Amino acid sequence: MTKQYGILAFPAKQSLSPSFYNASFEKLNLNSKFNFYEIPADEFDKFMHKIKTEPIFGLSVSLPYKQLVMKYMDIIGEDAKKIGAVNTVVNDNGVLNGYNTDFIGSMKALEKVVGNLKGRNAVILGAGGASRAVIYGLLKAGANVIGILNRTKETAESLAKEFSEMFNVKIAADSLCNLAGNLPFKNALKNSDSVLIQTTSIWMMNPDLTPAEIEAFCPKEYVDLFSIVMDIVYKPKITPILETALKLNKKIVTGSMMFIAQAIEQFKLIVGVEPPEEVVKTFELQ
Repeated sequence: MTKQYGILAFPAKQSLSPSFYNASFEKLNLNSKFNFYEIPADEFDKFMHKIKTEPIFGLSVSLPYKQLVMKYMDIIGEDAKKIGAVNTVVNDNGVLNGYNTDFIGSMKALEKVVGNLKGRNAVILGAGGASRAVIYGLLKAGANVIGILNRTKETAESLAKEFSEMFNVKIAADSLCNLAGNLPFKNALKNSDSVLIQTTSIWMMNPDLTPAEIEAFCPKEYVDLFSIVMDIVYKPKITPILETALKLNKKIVTGSMMFIAQAIEQFKLIVGVEPPEEVVKTFELQ
């Protein structure tokens, strides 16, 4: 029997996970296949009940299901509970175990470029499931998340409050719409070795943004306040915000770096072995 695995998302076709997993299965000579499970919202409940009886042994979970999938888990790992999002599902004979490897991936990718994160100031763009993992990882590593910016300010405020209480720190919140002219948290960022992390799905949902729309989303003047800019999106590899950062001579951390770091941890959980080093190196160069 071929063991089935897959990426659970909507849309899912942009994911690198199938090619990473299938290349690893081939190199390890495993009778396994990693599929696209592009499941619309109205079919999600049916799919989650189906996987308990189908030979689907593990899932990589992406937008927009990282939070919704939690209610279908029988067991949730401690980190995933605190983050409030699951990106990895292991099916153990019908018992669904939920984990989060995004926070490990984001921290390892950042540390590879900037070293120790302790005491470093960071601002997060976005307040979804991915941002929760990034914020959790930063705080766990001793960084200062000084602010969260989101289109819906109330969502940013709720997230800031939740993680402020969890780690006994102070995190501010503001609207992304206030970036132009306002430059939130400017005083805390000025002359500091700070990090800006883009976690929204803007480039995936709006691939044809004009230069003016990109500037409106995150003005060059704001990007210039930071020393390091990270984008968790990996298609394109150099996103518009990273392109701006490079023009301003900033250090960048790409989404592909985060993808590989989290995929290694996820592969070990789902498959039970390390992914082949040759495959990892190939994807690191992409």
